[in-house]
Amino acid sequence: MKPLMSALLPVLCLASAAFASPPAPVAVQASVAPLSGPATLTFAADWSVTLSGQAQTDAILAIVYDTTRLPVCRGAGWSITGYMMTSRGPVVGFPLANAATVGTQAQMLLELWQGGTLELWFHNADSTGCSQWDSNLQYNFHTWVKQLPMISFHPAPAWTYSVEGVVQGGRMLMVDYDIGRIGRCRAMYMNYKTWDTAAYYRINGGPVTQVSLTTSWGDQNLQYWRQVPAFIPLPAGPGTLELWFGSSDRQGCQQWDTRYGQNYVFAIQ
Repeated sequence: MKPLMSALLPVLCLASAAFASPPAPVAVQASVAPLSGPATLTFAADWSVTLSGQAQTDAILAIVYDTTRLPVCRGAGWSITGYMMTSRGPVVGFPLANAATVGTQAQMLLELWQGGTLELWFHNADSTGCSQWDSNLQYNFHTWVKQLPMISFHPAPAWTYSVEGVVQGGRMLMVDYDIGRIGRCRAMYMNYKTWDTAAYYRINGGPVTQVSLTTSWGDQNLQYWRQVPAFIPLPAGPGTLELWFGSSDRQGCQQWDTRYGQNYVFAIQ
């Protein structure tokens, strides 16, 4: 199971070891305290990355980037470009800094259109062919984007779930399911994962639709297997949504999370 990758992604591997880089992958430090302005993701000169506020769709995320993180390429026509990808979706580039930028603090306001894991990375280049990357040692920088309405299924052993926002007809519902709730059925083959966890749903007793909750990244998907949310388009309400989940692998193993066969049932308003 290898999704098509954007042509931009292989370029991430070209960063030279001669460029300054943090000694280990950096985790985003988050504070969800309310802000008077947009949520802000700050990339500081000391290689720290800090999120203030909660990133979410239908809102703006401010990027504050210290250009001394990428100091090498300063020939004619130099620029720093940011790249973003949400829930393993399409890659979008955005201009961040160039020779006209005043000082070392570059800022950009991003519109977020999908929830899930937001990945960010940055590229510095100039007309001489100089190229430098800030990609968290090729792991990219990850932060969580909330999309409402959202149903979250929390890790075992609690087996709880929560609903944020109104499950309303005509909107896109995000389902954030912790795949560790059903942790069996994990067969491997030649160092590749040959299993999947999926969400199943039906609306108003109609046909069943399956949506995968896992995706791979790169050739070594043993290392880069990732969990992703499911997105369910809700028809105009009122109505009823049924949800359940299953894991399976190439050896025929199956494990289910079906609320003891009753499924998880939600009213669509």
